[in-house]
Amino acid sequence: MITEEFILNVTECQGQLYSYILSLTGNSDIARDLLQETNKSILEKVSDYTPGTSFSAWASKIAFFKVLSFHRDRQREPMLFSVERLREISQKTLSRNQEYDRRLDFLFQCIEQLPDDKQKLLRQRYEQDLPLEELASLWGRTYNATAALLYRVRLTLMDCVNKSLKLEKQI
Repeated sequence: MITEEFILNVTECQGQLYSYILSLTGNSDIARDLLQETNKSILEKVSDYTPGTSFSAWASKIAFFKVLSFHRDRQREPMLFSVERLREISQKTLSRNQEYDRRLDFLFQCIEQLPDDKQKLLRQRYEQDLPLEELASLWGRTYNATAALLYRVRLTLMDCVNKSLKLEKQI
């Protein structure tokens, strides 16, 4: 059964799946077509997904087999990569995607640790997409002072994420 959470998972992983497929095909048009086929298969295989497991890993496996099928069906044309090389690229891409996911999780945790006013500033800038000039006016600061404040907040977040990754590796 397709749940709201499942649809959210599908939606959130579109960029990651596209870049994954693109890394295996080297062609943006083919990658877009295979992404659509992958999405169709994901919806058809909804009952195969185990909630609580990595949705992106599960969806990436489906995408990998779509890429293999694509190459098999086009046997007359030379393959860009051997199947073994595709598996290597796939593993490296999935590993990078997992690293990205960990960094993103830590980023959200680090944002929650910021004082409320800094969280509000980030929401206004990046969720509401307010221009820096408007932010400066809202906060009663100069443009340069607002830009410097945002810069310091981003540095703080970057430092927090890097420290969290280091701690994770030590455990």
